[in-house]
Amino acid sequence: MAFLWTSDVKNQYARSKIAEDDNHGYVSPGMERFDGKTPELRYAYNICQEHMDIMPKEVPGLAENISQLRQDFKGLASFILQSLAVAVGMPQNFFLDNHKHMLSNNSHNLTTLRMLYYPPVTGNNKDFESGQFVRCGAHCDYDSFTLLAQDSEGGLEIKLVGSDKWERVGHLPGAIAINCGETLSAWTQRRLYALPHRVIVPEDEESPASGRHSLAFFLHPDNDTKISPRDLVNQDNIDHNATDERLFCKMK
Repeated sequence: MAFLWTSDVKNQYARSKIAEDDNHGYVSPGMERFDGKTPELRYAYNICQEHMDIMPKEVPGLAENISQLRQDFKGLASFILQSLAVAVGMPQNFFLDNHKHMLSNNSHNLTTLRMLYYPPVTGNNKDFESGQFVRCGAHCDYDSFTLLAQDSEGGLEIKLVGSDKWERVGHLPGAIAINCGETLSAWTQRRLYALPHRVIVPEDEESPASGRHSLAFFLHPDNDTKISPRDLVNQDNIDHNATDERLFCKMK
């Protein structure tokens, strides 16, 4: 979608142009660098607000379709939050009550629905081979959890706990992957792990010439939520490193 827009339209809906200190809007290739150095070659459009009047009008029906998609993701996220609370022995709405403002706006909650497009890598594109660009560098999400819907193009890999080997995440039609973030990992005293993951260009002959589409729903707790594993575990068994400053600096 966004990669087809003219430069003027992209600039009009660019992230930070719509609202100051807001993550909503268009993100051009190279703007984000998970390792702090290497530009990442992908197009993205972030949706962080309820108001449909700030959605691009150049795409007919987009606002209506996104509105329904947003509600579907919020409904699924709410169900998972309630299930997790029961699983760790807390009241059913414990986590849900701390995620009341998902997709309201960044001043209340950082939850983001992100549309992603990774363009094809052509035979003339040497940037990947030289390491000048990546599709998505290795990182852990710092949210509560991420819901990911992806197409059949490969490239997503995860690194399991205690392993240095990257494992491919396959594609199951109609399935949504659930990826635990660092916030939920700390909150549950590492009962759940935030796994490093990345998006590479597959080495087979066909995949580099194909684009890759995905939808990611990054669920964050409300901005005024105080994260503490003390809510869930015995005080004597707390690993105080589980809520280190690095996590909370990322969330500011």
